[in-house]
Amino acid sequence: MKLLKILAVGCMIMWSGSVSALGVADFADFFDIDIETDKLPSVEDLEKSLAKYNNYNKKYSNFYDLLGDFDREFYVKIATYGTKEKRIKGENEDLYLEFLSMIPKKYYQYLGPMLFEVPNMSEKILNLPGIKETKNKFPIRVAEQLKDVENLEFMSPSLYFLLMPEAWPGYDMNIEQPQITPYYPKVKYNPEFYAAIKKLVKPEKYMPGYKEKEKVSKSDLRTLNPDKNTLLTSADIKSFVATIDAVDEWTKEPQNEFLLTRIGIMWMMYEKEQGIGKYVPSGLKDMVNPCARLVQKARILNKERELAMIVAEEGFTLNEWAYTCDKTLKAYRLANIRSGVVRAIREYRSGVYDKKLSMLSEYTQNVRLATMQSIIQAHKAPLSDVMEVKKNRQQIKEMLQKHNYNLFGYPIVRY
Repeated sequence: MKLLKILAVGCMIMWSGSVSALGVADFADFFDIDIETDKLPSVEDLEKSLAKYNNYNKKYSNFYDLLGDFDREFYVKIATYGTKEKRIKGENEDLYLEFLSMIPKKYYQYLGPMLFEVPNMSEKILNLPGIKETKNKFPIRVAEQLKDVENLEFMSPSLYFLLMPEAWPGYDMNIEQPQITPYYPKVKYNPEFYAAIKKLVKPEKYMPGYKEKEKVSKSDLRTLNPDKNTLLTSADIKSFVATIDAVDEWTKEPQNEFLLTRIGIMWMMYEKEQGIGKYVPSGLKDMVNPCARLVQKARILNKERELAMIVAEEGFTLNEWAYTCDKTLKAYRLANIRSGVVRAIREYRSGVYDKKLSMLSEYTQNVRLATMQSIIQAHKAPLSDVMEVKKNRQQIKEMLQKHNYNLFGYPIVRY
């Protein structure tokens, strides 16, 4: 799985594309969580899904088990297995080949050496033209930012993709290109425009000695019975931030951390069996809605009372805390979104890459669309929530820095 992620990073740097039988919008419902109405699987249901992935039962431990009343049909298959020359395809071989087919051969030097270190890697992949020649070879093209690093040649091949000049900011900048002189058009005086401005910003606010009247607004009050659709207030955000330390500490208790991780793995497998979830890379749903998913996992584990007692100190019920938390994090992401992410979202929504997806398999197309939809949902917040978050931006930033931008086991802002 780690290898797939590294190959995916390489593909995203050099190529991007998107449409299939499904579209970006088709994955929106998968990331939508309603804590009150969503039906949660039991631990037994999740364990049944995990049992399907257990090691294969070969039905024998030694030669003598094959004698007597042993399964005759199975015996015939296993006895003749060693006499066949047919090659058995690896589990992810087609996926690796698809990734490599999308990457220009000049970038094989960053991925090839790593492939030779993967146990049981398919010989078909290792013997591909361009991959075969990279065995035990250090990349020739190295980013300017890394050329002076000592002992760089001893770095792990799994990190060679960081040596690509294209992976570093500023690679495409042409400093010799002349800068266009900005042109300021003549603006005609419009009395109505300036009258409208004076209604919004009163001139007396900028007079010497002006003092803002202290008054309590809706932003200073907590929302009563917050749900999925209510808007945030500054007071809601401050109360949520006050719970982060205690909740994060609870999730990192050894027993809770083990149980939450185990339930998370089984739940992802369970969702993949339900249909559209099979296209969603592991963990994306938890990164989009970390708090709602945490509450749901606690309920599956019958530990909701422990978590409820922690958030109750700030006057939250579990559902209220989960909704407030996820809305705050989404608004914070949106308030700090990068221009590149905005551009990518707009391009995917407008169908700029639709014609390029024909070169991908249906599975890879849908994985790409599901990933894009997760980014859209992770930044989905109304303007009102964003404005309230901006009032507490510094407080939220300090809290996230304190926890290394990871809350409850998942990255929060690094998109």
